[in-house]
This record gives sequence, C-alpha cells and structure tokens, in this order.
Amino acid sequence: MSAPADSRDAARAAALASAQAALALTPDDAQAWHRLGMVQEEGHAFAAAADCYRRATELDPRADGSYNNLGNCLNVIGELGGALAAWRTAIELMPHSASYYRNLVQFTTLAADDPCFVLLEQQVALSEQWSADRQADLYFAYGQALTGIGEPARGFAFLSRANALYRSLTRYDEAAMLGLLEQVSGAFGADLLKAKGGLGDPSASPVFVFGMPRSGTTLVEQILASHPSVFGAGESDAFAQCLVQAVTSGAGALTLDALDAATPASLSALGAAYLQRVARNAQGGPYARIVDKYLFSFISAGFIHLALPNARLIHVRRDPVDTCLSVFARCFHDVPFGYDLGELGRFYRAYDALVAHWRAVLPPGVWLEVRYEDLVEDFDAQVRRMLAHCGLDWSDRCTVFHETRRQVTTASAAQVRRPLYRDALRPWRPDADTLRPLLDALGPALAAGG
Repeated sequence: MSAPADSRDAARAAALASAQAALALTPDDAQAWHRLGMVQEEGHAFAAAADCYRRATELDPRADGSYNNLGNCLNVIGELGGALAAWRTAIELMPHSASYYRNLVQFTTLAADDPCFVLLEQQVALSEQWSADRQADLYFAYGQALTGIGEPARGFAFLSRANALYRSLTRYDEAAMLGLLEQVSGAFGADLLKAKGGLGDPSASPVFVFGMPRSGTTLVEQILASHPSVFGAGESDAFAQCLVQAVTSGAGALTLDALDAATPASLSALGAAYLQRVARNAQGGPYARIVDKYLFSFISAGFIHLALPNARLIHVRRDPVDTCLSVFARCFHDVPFGYDLGELGRFYRAYDALVAHWRAVLPPGVWLEVRYEDLVEDFDAQVRRMLAHCGLDWSDRCTVFHETRRQVTTASAAQVRRPLYRDALRPWRPDADTLRPLLDALGPALAAGG
C-alpha cells in the first residue's frame, strides 16, 4: 500500500474513532450523529452514513444538512425514491439552501406547479443579494428545472449565468492544462512504448474506462460491473495517487522528461502498488477483472500501459457538442474548464488530439473505442465488443445492467439504474450564435460530430 493511502486510511480511522467516541458520550445528540454520518460518507460507507443521517433527522429534523446528506447517500446506493423524498424535505425545511434544489433537479423533473419548483422560483427572485456561489448553485438548479418544463432556452440562459459565476470563482490555468496534454503526447512516442513495453506488472485484471465527463463512462462501467466475473471500482484515482507517490519518492525516473531511463523495477512496482491498492476495495471476489472508471485516465494512459501492459483500456466518446453542452449544464467542481464554452471547446480539442495519439501508438489489443451513440443504437453488439476486449464470456446480466445493485457516485447514477434510454441521443441545442464560442473552439470537424 502506498504511503498516501496509508495516511488517508489512518486519518479516516482516527476520525471515525473520534466521532464514535463523541456519540457514545451524547447518544441523543443529532449533531453527533450527523458528524458520524459525514465520516462514514467520506469513507464511502454510504449505507452506514445514511443510517446516521436518518437518526439525526429523527432527533432533530433541522440537524445541519442531514436530510440533504441522507438524500445524497441514498442516491449513491440506488434508493432514488428515498433520496428524492429526503431532498424534498430538506428544501421544505431550509428553502434558502440553493444546493438542495440542485441535488433534486439533477435526478428528477419538476412540474411547474410542483411545490419545490414554486419555492425555487421564489428563491431566484430573491437571489440578487446572495453570494456568487449560492447564486450559481441556484441558477444551475433553475436552468435544469426550466429545461424540464419545456423552456430550454430560458434554462440555458440561467445555466450560462451559473457557469459565469462559478468561472469567476475558479482558478484555471488554461495554458498550463493544454500544455500538459501536449507534453504527455510528446513524451510517449511509439518507440518509447515499444522499448519499455512488457516491463510492468503482468496482471491482466485491470480494465480502465475513461473519457470526457458526460460521455457515457458510467454506463459502460455499469454494464461491465454487471458481469459476474467483474468488480466495478467506481471513480478511483488509485493509479494517479500511486504515480504521484512513485514520482515524489524518486523511484525509477517516472517523469515525463526522463521516461527513457525508467527501469523495469520501477514500472513493475508502480503496477503492483496500484493492484494492491485497488484490490482492497474489491469485496466478494476473486474477480477476473476490476474496472477502474477514472475519467482523466486518458492523460495517464501511457503510464498505465507501461506499468500494466496487459491492462485493457476502453475509451468512451459521444458527440462532441452534446458532450460539452452536457458538461456545461452540470456543476462539476472538479472540471474547472467546464464553466466557459470557449475553454470547454479548447479542452475538448486538446483531449481529442491526445486520444488520437494513444490510438496511433498503443499496441493492438490494448485500446477499444466505444461510441455512446453506437451503444444506444446497437446495444448487444457493442456489449459483445467490450466483453471480448476484456477477455470475458457473454453474460445476460450485462443486458440488465440497471438491476445491478452497487454504489454509483457520479451524476449518471439515476440513468444507469433504468433501462437504456434514447432521449440523450438528440438533446436540445441552443442556436448557432449562442454556441459560437464552443463551435469555434472545437473546430469544424469536431463541431460536426467528428
């Protein structure tokens, strides 16, 4: 296990012990139950966290955000009905809390006469004096709610206001980010990958699923995780953390400017460290494959291949404009390039160039491209492609992926718990003038769906 993983686990264990000790002293204190719930949630023990938040609401319905947090945890573990009820109660008790509306409308459509929609409109009317972050949360919620009642143009206007507010609060160095993607491409040439190929850990268990946010990666992971021989690890930064640890420890020249000097021992150690770390969460195994769905693994795909040469990579892509607009419509705090259409388009273009590089230089059999639109239109054939790529036999369970019970922490949690839906294939778009910053940044080929 890596040192960062050790320190985080130790810190969580200490926080859990402290929260449990405090609760033992005051077992009828709603805030003590809430704090224990927060510790459990931080450790991804969402069912246990939900129990704590539920107890807090029983002791004090207005306990600090407990109904909202209860909704968040219930949604992760697949209890959407309970989650919606919890978010509604949170709004009724604290109608000025903007993030509660945002949580609710991400997972349901409100009618214009819905009490929560009425309260939301009331808050929008009062919001001019609010802080920028609260306004942004509220406008994200209102924009999505307006789209839900058939007013997408008004909705997009509020989404644009929300994004502009968040962009004003966000530090993002576009030149550094785009420069990094270009640097990665330059560091991992075909000759280097060939010279260093096969030196890492030989395990064939890892499957990395990645792509842009809102491209369909959660759906692909859910399909694969429904196979009886597969464990879905969810959004995991395990490889990135292991890579950071290897670089900071000075092990084996694992930096972009020194890859020629990377040693077999350092590459194998990086792969082994990742396997040890990710296996800790694979309950109920053993499993033939472990699916790691970390969106930004497209940046570290070269490192992944060198450290784990038998790992399989699955890149999921969707129409570029639809992808970017879907990112723009959601509040992603870990996607700093998503709040401005021009920046979003330029990032997509750089991402697409890096992905094209990986397709060209990685050995045959490592990389599989899955288009979201193809998955919707020809589901069985695409599932067979994915299973074959992972060396797995067909399983009917993959066709009823929505019945698989597992924790899903992404914004697509509700979608993967129902049969495949086609309404995302042709979503509403603003007019070309409104989209001009995005279309110009993408360039003609990507703007046309390339």
